[in-house]
Amino acid sequence: MYISCSAEQKIIEIPDEGEAIVAGYWSHELGLCSQSVLLKWKNGKISSLHPLGHLESGPNKTQCWDDYFLLPGWIDAHVHLALDSLDFYQCLENWTQPSLIEENMQRFLQRYLERGIVAIRDGGDLSGFSWKAKVMVTEGVWLGPRVISVHEAVNRAGMYGRFLGRGFKDILEWQGNERDFFDQGLDQLKVVVTGLIRFDEFQKVGSTQWTVKDLTKLVESAHGRGIPVMAHASGEEGISVAIAARVDSIEHGYYMTTGQLERMREKGIAWVPTVAPIGNLLKYPTDRYSSHEIETLKRILEGHLAKIQEAYKMNVRIGVGTDAGAYQVPHAESLYDEMNWMIQAGIPRLEVCRMAIHENAQILGSPELGRLDVGTPMSLLQLAERNVFAKENKSFVI
Repeated sequence: MYISCSAEQKIIEIPDEGEAIVAGYWSHELGLCSQSVLLKWKNGKISSLHPLGHLESGPNKTQCWDDYFLLPGWIDAHVHLALDSLDFYQCLENWTQPSLIEENMQRFLQRYLERGIVAIRDGGDLSGFSWKAKVMVTEGVWLGPRVISVHEAVNRAGMYGRFLGRGFKDILEWQGNERDFFDQGLDQLKVVVTGLIRFDEFQKVGSTQWTVKDLTKLVESAHGRGIPVMAHASGEEGISVAIAARVDSIEHGYYMTTGQLERMREKGIAWVPTVAPIGNLLKYPTDRYSSHEIETLKRILEGHLAKIQEAYKMNVRIGVGTDAGAYQVPHAESLYDEMNWMIQAGIPRLEVCRMAIHENAQILGSPELGRLDVGTPMSLLQLAERNVFAKENKSFVI
């Protein structure tokens, strides 16, 4: 078995039973311990966490991890394993070569573990690559984090999302295929509610694809099976439709309003604001965009960060998802970008950690993730830098 070591960007093989001294630990359940701790595990799960006194040392057989802090593993709440973050259209052409995509995905999955990311939620692809990755990891054929997958998304035929799902011309066609759609397997239902935002025109968003009535039917079809619903939505109209239909999470949510945040808080709807697809275009500039588009991106980013801060102050549930696979949003590394964007939005560092661990576990519908306690599998933890919570360390680095 193994434990992820984000501090060294590696995966450490460990026996099923053992012990180690760590510099301290943090979890939502146990809080923060900033002194040396003797960690013991048995059958691959934590059996005890015992703080050591100043003069006390562990047994000779104890592994020395005293440069590391023990944390639950990070979780990325929105990725696309079948995309490579380099060239969207070339990547779609490469989908005709499944072996190439599978090779890429295996590399991405290992990279996630090396950076302490033990679970990801994939937003789907028409060809089913992400679902295969989930199956291969679950069966132990591929090494990687736990994959929560929507398999493919539900979108309107002829509208945005053709690479995400087959497309349905209307709600009646969906209802005629509903049983088969769910029978193919999925962990969550993803519905494409709107198109993309435009970089050349501020506040311009692709068309809203569903009415409140139709989206409500989609949501109820999933909830009736105990399946959460994530909604790709931006713009005032599309976000309002998603809220009214009582989706479980809103993905992206560019141009969110205060009134919408209030309704989301009332309904317990989580927001995964995916800053990196916008922010990283400015953080890692290229010659791909015009000066006008760059100025539009700056306006979008400024408004988005302000709304994230507002959402935090209003106690709206906020998840941390990157949209990894999008241009300039590389798999694994971009989670650190996203957490830094959250900090730049004004959210305290420790709260960002809680969101990327505990809140994301709730959004994934997997509360066993995001924990560090007796009984937690070692494979769901990470060994992070010992100064991960230092006040002077303002940002996450890799």
